[in-house]
Amino acid sequence: MERLENPEMDIPIEIPSDTLEGSKDKVIKLITPEGYCYVIGIDDLILDRLRAAEYWTDARSLEWARYLIYSQFESIDLSYMREVALREDYKLAARLEQEYLWVTNNMFD
Repeated sequence: MERLENPEMDIPIEIPSDTLEGSKDKVIKLITPEGYCYVIGIDDLILDRLRAAEYWTDARSLEWARYLIYSQFESIDLSYMREVALREDYKLAARLEQEYLWVTNNMFD
C-alpha cells in the first residue's frame, strides 16, 4: 500500500493493493478539480479503522472510526456493517457495537 499526503486537501491518501476490502456496491466516485477517483465506501472505511483499532491496538484508527461514525451518522448502513462484522469475527462485531454506543453516548448533546 502506498500512502500519500495531499497538502491542498489536508488529508492523507492511501492507495491499496488491487484487492478491494469491502463491497464494490459501496464504492463512490469522487469528483475533484483534477478529475475523478473511486473511493471505498464510508461503511467499509469505518470497518477498516475498527479492524486496526481491535487487532493492532491503533488508537488513531479508533479516533477515526468514532469520528466517521459521528460525522456520517445519518448515512451509514449499520445493518450492512453489522452483517460484515459478524461474518468476519465476533471481536470486530463487538467492537462495532461498543464504538457505535460510545459515539451515541458521548458525541451528541
